[in-house]
Amino acid sequence: MTDRISAGSPEAIPVGGIKALAVNNRRVLVCRLEDGFYAVADECSHDYAPISTGRLKGDEIECPRHGARFDIRTGHAKAPPAVVGIETYKVTVENGEVFVEVD
Repeated sequence: MTDRISAGSPEAIPVGGIKALAVNNRRVLVCRLEDGFYAVADECSHDYAPISTGRLKGDEIECPRHGARFDIRTGHAKAPPAVVGIETYKVTVENGEVFVEVD
């Protein structure tokens, strides 16, 4: 079953901004780039720490613990120590609200 959760209005997440959400015991990170919104698991695949306290640099989020980086569009690991990617989620904007779909 897919859960659909609101991340609020588009204006609440500026370009280059991030917002952490909790969806049924899952941590999700919503990021906004110039070309739209993206969502990934808020969990480093290296040590399972939240990445939401890290920095968004271009289209990559950097884990604050060990510097692993992930592409927020694809979830692919871009820098060690992470070698495994993270999950991505579908994001839609409807009626002035950002939604994330989590399986």
